[in-house]
Amino acid sequence: MKVFSDVPTLRAHLEGAVGTIGNFDGLHRGHRAILERVLARGRADGHPTLLVTFDPHPLKVLAPERAPRLITSPRQKLALLSATGIDFLLVLPFTLELAEVTAERFAREYLLEGLALRCVYVGQNFNFGKGRAGNADLLVRLCGDLGIGAQKVPEVRSLGSPISSSRIRRALLGGEVELAGELLGRPYGIEGTVVHGESRGAALGFPTANLDTPNELMPQDGVYITEAVIDAGRFPAVTNIGSRPTFAGASYAVETHVLDSPGDLYGRPLEVRFHARLRQELKFASPAALIDQVRRDIERAREFFRGGGAIRDP
Repeated sequence: MKVFSDVPTLRAHLEGAVGTIGNFDGLHRGHRAILERVLARGRADGHPTLLVTFDPHPLKVLAPERAPRLITSPRQKLALLSATGIDFLLVLPFTLELAEVTAERFAREYLLEGLALRCVYVGQNFNFGKGRAGNADLLVRLCGDLGIGAQKVPEVRSLGSPISSSRIRRALLGGEVELAGELLGRPYGIEGTVVHGESRGAALGFPTANLDTPNELMPQDGVYITEAVIDAGRFPAVTNIGSRPTFAGASYAVETHVLDSPGDLYGRPLEVRFHARLRQELKFASPAALIDQVRRDIERAREFFRGGGAIRDP
């Protein structure tokens, strides 16, 4: 996938592309349904495929106090998009100037004159243009007037409701990592670098990797069955998110105990994938009580990976 940040440079590399537009935060199953349509049409007609997205998220410019915490980091988003098979990615810098472009101007100046799109696919809830005044129906009509094919892709539903980035955020903030994984089509993951912590886990006999992460969205505080992805290896793990209330003065941390230690992790990149929630974070009467609980958490995690995903109640 070739990545561009301005229209004129990209235009020199393609014409007549099959495209789509949106934020695509999380690249969930609904997004993938749109990309499948784009890729199928591009392959059938022998035309390149293009995804247009924005950075930063529009609300971070227009209303920072209402801007959502993003599901994926910029690196994760790029990696996920690269794996889809899309040929070109245009990351438009979202500015106050771009926010003033009306839906009609965007269709004419960007989609037709700037990108010379052959056709474009969008989701049912697509909005664009100044004040988000344009919707998917308007895009289809405007593109039709300009000679660009445009189609709405039916929404993808799960458990009776449409899949959306906002629904995934709510699930994660509520600790429902299993639901988030169902909607995403993969376990939710955060990434970063392992840094030195307060070494409390090692003192208790359960060394942990403290993650310094660029991800904005953390699952609700608690203890989770996770998978640690280190280099090319994947290791069963247990992750604690929170302020570790058993210890006075402990700071907020994301700590992962890798069940079968791959060695020294300090300074190494690490991805943590969330499979299931074990329990809320608790304050224990003593370090010994905490140790007993951690042992039970580890055994339940091992049982999870042995048994294909079923968690036995404690």
